Amino acid sequence: MALSGTAIGIPATIGAAVAAAPAHAAGVSGASAVAPTTAGVQAAVSAVRAATSTQVVVLRYGSTGALVKVAQQRLGGLAVDGNFGPATLAKVKSFQGAHGLAVDGVVGPITWSALGGFPSSPSPSPPPTSNPPTPNPGCTVTVVRYGANNALVKVVQQRLGISQDGNFGPGTLSAVKAYQGSHGLAVDGIVGPATWSALGGFPCGTSGTPTPPPTGNLSQVVSIAEQYLGVPYVWGGESPSGFDCSGLTQYVYAKAGLSIPRTASAQQSYLSRTSNPVPGDLVFFGSPAYHVGIYLGNNQMIAAPHPGAVVRIQAIYDTPSGYGHLG
Repeated sequence: MALSGTAIGIPATIGAAVAAAPAHAAGVSGASAVAPTTAGVQAAVSAVRAATSTQVVVLRYGSTGALVKVAQQRLGGLAVDGNFGPATLAKVKSFQGAHGLAVDGVVGPITWSALGGFPSSPSPSPPPTSNPPTPNPGCTVTVVRYGANNALVKVVQQRLGISQDGNFGPGTLSAVKAYQGSHGLAVDGIVGPATWSALGGFPCGTSGTPTPPPTGNLSQVVSIAEQYLGVPYVWGGESPSGFDCSGLTQYVYAKAGLSIPRTASAQQSYLSRTSNPVPGDLVFFGSPAYHVGIYLGNNQMIAAPHPGAVVRIQAIYDTPSGYGHLG
């Protein structure tokens, strides 16, 4: 498969790595340049130590190919279509801002490092698949559309390679439309017979009965979260040995008997928006969200903020994009 991008060599010295950090973003409407933090410089140092002679392909707006699919898969919440378009650009910038990197929308050595390292093979890890069952004579294809919430939606999400929460919300709608567009189908966002066929066939025997709402106790969320104050931030972390922002919220909710998706953007789509948050609700930054915390009231939240920090109580430092309530 042909790849579009730029191959560069990672600098051989730490000083050169810092000098090679991406420049500030400029000329982007609605976005402001974010200077690299100490954590971003440390990421550059780590990238150099990990592979001083590795040829890294730089991805930017307009790039296509398998490496773009790898980046999309690791960013989460995107259609893994191999096209570096507007949605991927916005996701890269959100990720860079949340991880203390220069927000330039370019996937270079430092951003690759924060995403888990430049892949040794330019092929994304495929989502779990299974051979679709052979349809029986009485199998009727069920059309799935925006607003559905059942096991069939999970099948669609699994085959698209996105978060599998069973909720056909904005993220799933966007992924379905992107898939349809890249496969020559009518781009209507509806999973009907033609789209099911392109996705591998309708899974006969899978129930379209709505998934019951999650049970648990939202009032316990704050007290559970307080038990993990001081736990270090770890990118991709989802246990008491280290959390990232959405790993913390998902873990705490699970401890309270509540089930939510893994990433901040998926959590934002899954929860109901509220303008009157109560303690235990989630507070989101960005749309799609790149950061999330647990609302405490009085303009405070508990969050795992960024590399080099720990889970802590802090002021809601900026105007959030919204609040989410489960139930």
